[in-house]
Amino acid sequence: MFGFIFFITFSLIGAQTITIVDAQTNTPIQNVNVYADSVGIISDHYGSCSLDTFKQNDQITFSMIGYKTITLPYKRISKMIYLEKESIPMELVTIFGKNKKSKKRYTRLEKNVRKVYPYALKISDMLIDYSTIIDSLEQYPVLIKYKKKRDIFSKIEDELISEYGYSIKKLRKSQGRILIRLVDRQTSKTSFEVIKDFRNIFSAGFWQLTAKIFGHNLRSAYNPNKGEDRMIEYIINRIENEKRKS
Repeated sequence: MFGFIFFITFSLIGAQTITIVDAQTNTPIQNVNVYADSVGIISDHYGSCSLDTFKQNDQITFSMIGYKTITLPYKRISKMIYLEKESIPMELVTIFGKNKKSKKRYTRLEKNVRKVYPYALKISDMLIDYSTIIDSLEQYPVLIKYKKKRDIFSKIEDELISEYGYSIKKLRKSQGRILIRLVDRQTSKTSFEVIKDFRNIFSAGFWQLTAKIFGHNLRSAYNPNKGEDRMIEYIINRIENEKRKS
């Protein structure tokens, strides 16, 4: 599972940026979900993100728990995006508290998210750090390029083990699945697209088949407004709010 995770994590940095702020305070908003169809990114610590991954005819949605969701045509998006606050629907908070089984399922999900969220942030940061090196490998022949990319993955693995210990290699199936979703959340492409671009279409097909055996789909994009991803997003916002208050 640990080696598999690295094949599905890679993010690109664009140049065309916008800044998302609170409409009342003009404070930058971090971790805003910006997406269109299967493509999605999030805003950074300064409320900034790149639109280079989107197309000119895309309808782009800006979503963040605690703020009103807005959708704008690509061509109408200005350098500054203002989000207005709104109350969190009570059904979102209590949806898993209606019976013991649902509450237990939510408690387990929250525990797993809290465990792997730091891993996802670290992996995403490291991939950004290594992105320039990875881009430079395109000049090499196929076999040399493959070996150099494998060496990069080994360095990433060594750094993670050095920081978190070998426990990161012993994730449960459910934790590995959530880590995949969270790393998808930090990047602008689906896992399948990442593998295809980073390796080749055959590797992407192989890992998609492997993922399906474990109940995953690498073609699916993280969607903070639907299903389990919605609850994951809610938990992450709780985690970030706790950090800001501490």
